[in-house]
Amino acid sequence: MGSSLVADLGVGPEVWLFLSLLSCVTIFFKFSRFWSIRNLDLILLFALAPGMMMLVGSAGSHPWAAYFFLFLGTFLWLARCLIDLGLTRRPLLETNLNAAGLACLSIGVLGLFVVETISLSVRDGSARNPADAHPAQSQTTSVPGSADPSTSVSQIIKNTPLPAALKANPRQGLARILACLAQIGLVVGLVVVGWRHFERPVSGLAVATCYLLLPYARFALVDSGQLLPAALIVAALACYRKPAIAGVLIGISAGWMPASIGLLPLWTGFYRGRGALKFGLVACGVLVGCILAGIFVPGMSEWATALGARSLKESGFWPMAEAPDSQSFWSGIDSSYRLPVWIGYLAVVISTTFWPAEKNLGQLISASAALLLASQFWYLAAGGTLVLLYLPLVILMMFRPNLGHRRAFPIRPRAERTVVVEA
Repeated sequence: MGSSLVADLGVGPEVWLFLSLLSCVTIFFKFSRFWSIRNLDLILLFALAPGMMMLVGSAGSHPWAAYFFLFLGTFLWLARCLIDLGLTRRPLLETNLNAAGLACLSIGVLGLFVVETISLSVRDGSARNPADAHPAQSQTTSVPGSADPSTSVSQIIKNTPLPAALKANPRQGLARILACLAQIGLVVGLVVVGWRHFERPVSGLAVATCYLLLPYARFALVDSGQLLPAALIVAALACYRKPAIAGVLIGISAGWMPASIGLLPLWTGFYRGRGALKFGLVACGVLVGCILAGIFVPGMSEWATALGARSLKESGFWPMAEAPDSQSFWSGIDSSYRLPVWIGYLAVVISTTFWPAEKNLGQLISASAALLLASQFWYLAAGGTLVLLYLPLVILMMFRPNLGHRRAFPIRPRAERTVVVEA
């Protein structure tokens, strides 16, 4: 995990993991209520760290122990999200740091991430990210035809303050810019959700700070394939009472990352009634438009892949899709063994779509996180390592208050009936 900004300070992956754990425990651990659910959730956040650390140091090998820890942690969080659907009482637990301190810390770490995203070399960015579906392509210094000085994109990248390695490959430069914008948008979206819907600004700052302090944010620092859909989903939560806008955001997220397709029926069930048809048509239309653009528009698929988008073939949706030689749990395993996992995933999608029948915002967050977690078991390329895809939703679920009054549309009180007595 070396970089010009952090490696010179001697902060390796093990030291960064320890500092992340110490910081999260210091700020968010409730020492006065040791057996609270908040403390259990905080420890569970680091259940995925052993598997991710093994994959970072595996140098392209296929360590089964790493996937065991990853799937174990994913299963525990999946169970936690499903249990959260039935939890109604949410005690108010303050952080150990006030709002000013949380804002200072989150802005400082976000600035560190933005600078490191731009300054990190192409090779180091791919080596530190276990979820990189194209490690060989990411390590190339240029793409044929992409460095043509006559193209407008190359001219723009040439004039931007980027390292020479990124200027030589305009697609990598655009991917880094997209990752920075998605990272900033994701943090802002978390703050907005906590400010507007949790009705406590300190909750939004706590969610953003917890996300930035976790080691997974630094593992996939340059992976816009995860950051962009996560930011879009959080933005959809921020404007959840506008079905058309939420449909556009969820549709783009599903078109960019196929693991998000399961969110379409869930959110349609959330808007059951007045907004379900509007959301469903808009979201499905945007998703179909993204698929058709990737198939028929020349060069669109190559550019989207270079910017971090995942294809249907990589996810396993495409018929007769085979797992890549590396970076996949399903490498060398017959595709028929994925069928029971698919059936279990569809069962989770159907059950969360119809239960609870009338969901509030808190249950929508928990169910969305559950579907993204369940997708890790069947996802073909780098399945189990797409942590940033569901991590913001998991943290929102941790810090959310009782959101029973937050529904798709405001609950209107019944009009009082008047009885007319004739003389």
